[in-house]
Amino acid sequence: MISIIVPIYNIEKYLAHCIDSVLNSTLTDFELILVDDGSTDSSGSICDDYSTRDERITVIHQENGGISIARNHGLEKAHGDYVIFIDGDDVIKPEMLETMLQALDSSDNDLAMVRAYTIDEDGIVTTPAVDEQRDTRIITQEDYMRCLFERNEFGYPVVWNKLYRRGLIEGMTFASVAAEDIEWTTRVTMRAKKISLIERQLYGYRIRSTSVTREAKGVNPAIANRLDTYLKCLDEIPATCRKYRSWCLLYTYKYLLTTRLQFRGTNLYNQVKAKARNIYKQTAQELLHSDLGFPKKWALLCFYHVPALYAPIYSAHAKKCASQFEREGYKQS
Repeated sequence: MISIIVPIYNIEKYLAHCIDSVLNSTLTDFELILVDDGSTDSSGSICDDYSTRDERITVIHQENGGISIARNHGLEKAHGDYVIFIDGDDVIKPEMLETMLQALDSSDNDLAMVRAYTIDEDGIVTTPAVDEQRDTRIITQEDYMRCLFERNEFGYPVVWNKLYRRGLIEGMTFASVAAEDIEWTTRVTMRAKKISLIERQLYGYRIRSTSVTREAKGVNPAIANRLDTYLKCLDEIPATCRKYRSWCLLYTYKYLLTTRLQFRGTNLYNQVKAKARNIYKQTAQELLHSDLGFPKKWALLCFYHVPALYAPIYSAHAKKCASQFEREGYKQS
């Protein structure tokens, strides 16, 4: 059985679409755990209404505590041999759950991933379709580590496009930090050995103009707090995983450089600058001796000390960071 955990906060307009997409799955052996994170709209009552119609649905009502606490409460109630997380305003295609389960049942892999496509507030697909005739690929832990911080349609750092074997995540909980998806995925990666990549667009990620990240317009404190999360990720990667630590350092510095320029002129700049200085003090020596290659690591250090050198490429990189931040599930308070 699959345990499907859906954190929910003030998404009454989209919630029924999400739940219906799950109930329309070709796979029927699942439990759907809806976690109402203190919604002030009708989301909670929508959950209760659905639970009276389908015995596979369990509803948890909690005080507003954020997406991490909501997911953790869902994990506490989960009974399935497999676990998947779905955002409450997203949708899945009918065959997604069955396809992912088949990928794991036919192998000894630890988790399966699908491609995602984006939809707007009206449910219109905004991501061009890709060739879905390609076979499922198997990647190793090292491949997965390398791709963790890359931007691609698989959304490596997110949790919502993955089906986990229960044993893989046993005992794990989500930390209440910014970018909780990346922190969680980093720990999962330490455990995963082989991963199935299903090259089909089966998960519909909704982009909303009223989401927290779109309203923030670049000065959301949560964006700055992601710097702390990347440092936490580095702390969780063993020293023996030199390649993975190097890739984590690379993305940490890229995000550090972009964020420092992004917050220039705002009342949060001193906070961001202090975070950047803290990261530099803790990681500069390791960066120098990392596996990144001489040109890349020296460029990162030069950009840190002379931000003006990085300014010409800041704009394009900032857009990529904003796009990823938006994709990684920051739709809740």
